[in-house]
Amino acid sequence: MTRGEARRAAEAAREQCDIPPEGRLYAVDKRHIELAGDDPSQPAPVKDVLVWLARFRIRHGWTELAVDDASGQIVRVRRSR
Repeated sequence: MTRGEARRAAEAAREQCDIPPEGRLYAVDKRHIELAGDDPSQPAPVKDVLVWLARFRIRHGWTELAVDDASGQIVRVRRSR
């Protein structure tokens, strides 16, 4: 996946990830992150995943989407507090 493809995947996921229209995508960087299972209350092995981190500026905070480099799927959403 290229940076442009990751940018398009993040933009396409705006609505499903509750990113308002005024949110501005300001960075897309390739990184490795650790992901565990889908249910945080259950123990699960942790795996390293190569992702594109897409950061949106929203008012005084941010939302970060992790786009899996292999599948193009959103595998994590993090928000500022």
